[in-house]
Amino acid sequence: MIRELPLEVRSKIAAGEVIERPVSVVKELVENALDAGATDIRVSVINGGLDEIMVSDNGCGMPFEELPLAVKRFTTSKIGSVEDLDSIATLGFRGEALASIADVADLTIFSCDGETSGQLRIRGGELLLCKPVASPKGTRVIVRDLFFNLPARKKFLRSASTEFSHIQKFLQSMVLIYPNVQWTFTSEKGVIWHVPPQLSAEERFYSLFGQKAQFRAFTASQGELDIYLNPNIVGELILSVNGRLIKGSAYFQVLRILKDMWGGANLPVMVLRLNVEPDQVDVNVHPQKLDIRFKSQVWLRQALQELITQVRGEAGGLGIDFKTNGGMPHYQSEAWTTTPNDAPTVVSETMRENYMLFQKEVLQNQKDVGSAVSKGFEIKDYLYDTYILIKRDGVYELWDQHAVNEKINYWRLSSLYGVQFLLEPLFCSVDEETAQALTEMGFELQQVRGGYLIKAVPSLLLLSRSLDVIIDDLESIKGNIEKTRADLACKSAVKAGQKLSPMEIEALVVEGLKVLDVSYDPHGRPAVVKLDEALIERLFNR
Repeated sequence: MIRELPLEVRSKIAAGEVIERPVSVVKELVENALDAGATDIRVSVINGGLDEIMVSDNGCGMPFEELPLAVKRFTTSKIGSVEDLDSIATLGFRGEALASIADVADLTIFSCDGETSGQLRIRGGELLLCKPVASPKGTRVIVRDLFFNLPARKKFLRSASTEFSHIQKFLQSMVLIYPNVQWTFTSEKGVIWHVPPQLSAEERFYSLFGQKAQFRAFTASQGELDIYLNPNIVGELILSVNGRLIKGSAYFQVLRILKDMWGGANLPVMVLRLNVEPDQVDVNVHPQKLDIRFKSQVWLRQALQELITQVRGEAGGLGIDFKTNGGMPHYQSEAWTTTPNDAPTVVSETMRENYMLFQKEVLQNQKDVGSAVSKGFEIKDYLYDTYILIKRDGVYELWDQHAVNEKINYWRLSSLYGVQFLLEPLFCSVDEETAQALTEMGFELQQVRGGYLIKAVPSLLLLSRSLDVIIDDLESIKGNIEKTRADLACKSAVKAGQKLSPMEIEALVVEGLKVLDVSYDPHGRPAVVKLDEALIERLFNR
């Protein structure tokens, strides 16, 4: 039977299309602030935005009498007719944002247009408060208890640190797109970063990512391109069209054209701001306004070609060689001299043949886990997805895969096995003693108000664990460096009962033999038991 859904259900469905997670709330509120002409935007989150999000701005504000209207669906000051949809110059236009947030959260708004000011509170679509109060010019929006009435949606949210990272990445992009706006980002830990417009481009980039970069700006008739060069940072494209951050199919369309013009996939960090007549793009194609549709492909290619031509003209000064490796550019600047490991990879026929041979060896190894190897040991059996039986120097040994891997990780942490730089520094709140211990283990930290920014982490942790889990663990670790190493080594190790492939078993044994003493794990528990004749006789009471 077909029936018309109640208004309450329709509202929740519509809200779910617009508000997917905390970063969706931040995006809508920041875009409202920019549409209001704000030059100072402050974003604060608690528990990754799951508990509270607050966005304040110094824009034009709203008069008190319009506050109840602002939280109704399809109410807006930005368009008024069907014709206006063909020439949208603002970031928002549907009048859905505040209404969608109000339907799935506890929403409080303070706003002042310079003449009147007031406060409004609405929870789950129910108006609780609307009264005149004193407030500075601009708007402050507080969102609490997101998805409190949609448990099915709330259970699909990730950890607080993951949601925080999504918000941080969005704001980093907006800061680079709008360099003339003052941005402040805080959490319950303190100020994450404060970026005033007076900062140079290099200082702005360093404030956001904790990495230095060589900067160049290029301007064409229909766009601006900022390039940040640092071979230690994975390149990416940040794209805006008429100030709108783009992440959908149009983004990949532009990225594909840029890669073709650039000569390869080795792009630096690029901030591309395209400016086009509003009637040449369709912005009403995505529920969260993350995508657009270009009406003219010719215009797009011409705009990009004009910018890339300028980049090629300054390639020498930037240290970019567009002729190397069959057209793929790479960085040659003395300031960013790379090692052979950092150079672009070119797969030769010899490498391809070696890889095919390696694949055959893997398949052969998987057929027979007990095959002898030329490394001084022989794998005999794999018991209960936990214990590896090997024969070494004429003696049988039983290896506990978790304890051995834990000892390997501990050894790597103690010897600074290698670190991985992060494109986006992550904030954590640890005491000075723990921060010092982490630094000695290979973490690269930058002290900020309320805690530290993690700019690089030990490589081995990234092999088996997500960064948000690592950060959660770091915030709970206290004590000396040895305990910290032991705890991280344990949490990063394979678990008992976690089935390993024959290749993984062999690799674990090979790495274990490199450790000075693999007999015991960092906590003193046995990792390797020798089944010598004396032990076997004791088992049988001989």
